[in-house]
Amino acid sequence: MPSQTLDGLKISSRVTLLEPGMYIFRYASQPPAEKPVCIALQQAPLGKGSIDFFPAEGISKNMLTKLGDTLVARVKGGVTTVLITEYHMFDDVIEPIDLRIDRIDTSPAIMRTFAVVATAEPAQALADNNAPMPLVVTAQLQHAGEVVSSEGWVGAPESEYFIEGFAIEWPNKPAGVDLLYTCMVAGSGPSRNVATGTFVGARGQGLPLICAGFSLVGPLRKHYELTGLIAFGTAEPQRLVTNQMMHGPSGNEPLVALHIAITPVTKMNAARSKSPWENSAPQQKISAASQLA
Repeated sequence: MPSQTLDGLKISSRVTLLEPGMYIFRYASQPPAEKPVCIALQQAPLGKGSIDFFPAEGISKNMLTKLGDTLVARVKGGVTTVLITEYHMFDDVIEPIDLRIDRIDTSPAIMRTFAVVATAEPAQALADNNAPMPLVVTAQLQHAGEVVSSEGWVGAPESEYFIEGFAIEWPNKPAGVDLLYTCMVAGSGPSRNVATGTFVGARGQGLPLICAGFSLVGPLRKHYELTGLIAFGTAEPQRLVTNQMMHGPSGNEPLVALHIAITPVTKMNAARSKSPWENSAPQQKISAASQLA
């Protein structure tokens, strides 16, 4: 989200998605003593679940201020969102602050004698190879109208046309997993989290998307890897980071390109998604007449 500066105090914020469970938030950076950075955590008004925070000794108002500061959080009732706000007490730029978010494992894997045993259900859910699963992305582009790609990508980096909204379909989606996504239209707040097949953003209003976030949910989500690339304005495309709102350098650049890939994960790591824009073979189809924004 866009940063704000108030008399030497620089404020930046982002939103992350969390599924029901227990989590540990840890301040994992050590900025210079003369350039302190505080991180505040609170529930964002998105999602159906709720979150309770349990601060460690010395933590006040869910504010992490130094290396090692820790919060334990309990998410219940459904997927929820956490607003992470950084307060920089200076004007200079420093290395990004690392906030570690780890989910507490409560599966049988925590047993000292646990052994991985293949079961019928995951075996049926996984494909025989590591090829990305087919995804269809439908996007509303400024001036170009609606475009559809069965290759999982739309737009192009540094394009003069920005993306006003999009929907992602997952044909033959396996049971036990789904893709959630959200976005932010310029001049408004984040949209609600939606599942595959739902359109987010605006149509024909001349307003670009400036943030977008993606995550996998469901009991079998660990059997799949979500990767991709996302580009804002003239900035270099970024690798997709799941469970995090992605945006440009200033938070105001328009979304111009999006690539999403979901790959079954076997014992070997799934191959990282390559940039679709390096190969001009896949084409996006304009499925609606162009219209002025």
